[in-house]
Amino acid sequence: MHRWIAAGALLLTLGIGTGTATAADAPQGGASAASVRELLAATHVTAMMQQAMQQMGQQLDVMVKQRLPCLSPSAVSSALTAPQATQQLIDLVMPIYQHNFTEQDVHGLLAFYRTPLGQKLLKVQPVIIRESMLTGEQWGRQRVEQRIGQLKSEGKLTAQGSCPVAPAASASVGH
Repeated sequence: MHRWIAAGALLLTLGIGTGTATAADAPQGGASAASVRELLAATHVTAMMQQAMQQMGQQLDVMVKQRLPCLSPSAVSSALTAPQATQQLIDLVMPIYQHNFTEQDVHGLLAFYRTPLGQKLLKVQPVIIRESMLTGEQWGRQRVEQRIGQLKSEGKLTAQGSCPVAPAASASVGH
């Protein structure tokens, strides 16, 4: 579950599903496909994509089994888990990197990720992302609870947290 959260956050960070860039959009001097592939491998993005797609496939299998019993579970999930799926996703992500990084940038990133500090970042970043997401979730929950409390004290919500019943006079208006 934790890897799924980290992988999902990483995929969202990469802009998967929201980018419409193509290789033709890469600026002059953009990073080469080979160097971007090397960066994706060095930063474990490729492996995380594979893991995320496998986990999404498993979730789809459960949904299909429940909602579409006439199909085999893998009838839908195979679109994500097929051997070529990861490569297709990488092909979609590569232009995003090429558009945003020069060849020199990618070489600098590769050099960094090969250092002990770069390796440490790769190791701890999923933990940092997961803990940050949990912290944000807790913070958001506390803020909403505080606001609900304020709305209750202002009389805009009942003690149970529901909308107060409208007075009978306002209910008969327009009849």
